Amino acid sequence: MGMDILRAQTAPMTGKETAVYLSAYNLVRALMVRAAAGPNAQARAPSFKGTLQLYLAFEQQLCFAVGAGARTMTAHLPGGIGLLGLPVRPGRVEPHAIKRRPKNHKLLTVQRPAARAAIVRSRAKQA
Repeated sequence: MGMDILRAQTAPMTGKETAVYLSAYNLVRALMVRAAAGPNAQARAPSFKGTLQLYLAFEQQLCFAVGAGARTMTAHLPGGIGLLGLPVRPGRVEPHAIKRRPKNHKLLTVQRPAARAAIVRSRAKQA
């Protein structure tokens, strides 16, 4: 859901961003609970990622639906989520490690014209 990196730079905005992410997470979980209580629900819990993907697909279609069509689609969403189950993956082992690697370049800590001038000076010394 894009929650791995917070984009806000101040403490109050970071709190607001976290609250929005938690609200979105709880709404998806509420959809999962509603779907699991339905008659077509599988024994295994529905997949979070599958629920999110199905909801986003329904959201795209709901933009164009009106009236009874929108109500029908909304009524079918929990049933569709209920059919999604976690896949059975016997013997699956996944490492718990961060894949994000450090960048090869340093951060630009001076103004761009000053950095350009430093590059030109270093190239002139090498020549």
